[in-house]
Amino acid sequence: MEVSDNPGKCQHNYDYWEVTFFATLWSLWLASNDLVFNNVSRSASEVGDQIKTRVAMWMKAKFEIKVYSVEDFKCFLDGIRKLKL
Repeated sequence: MEVSDNPGKCQHNYDYWEVTFFATLWSLWLASNDLVFNNVSRSASEVGDQIKTRVAMWMKAKFEIKVYSVEDFKCFLDGIRKLKL
């Protein structure tokens, strides 16, 4: 774990990784269910895009960010961790 002079930054990094973890699990779960129950196969890039979309939507909602769109978040996902929210 990273030690920082700014405890809010550590919490923000934790929140980012927590959201990413759960968005990944949820997206894989839904893709698996689609395959098993609906016989719909998703490519890795489709699932990856769904993960990015969920991370963007959930982070935007968690921090009540109204300035950026979900598409903005998706385009700059790597930079989200560095934002001071």
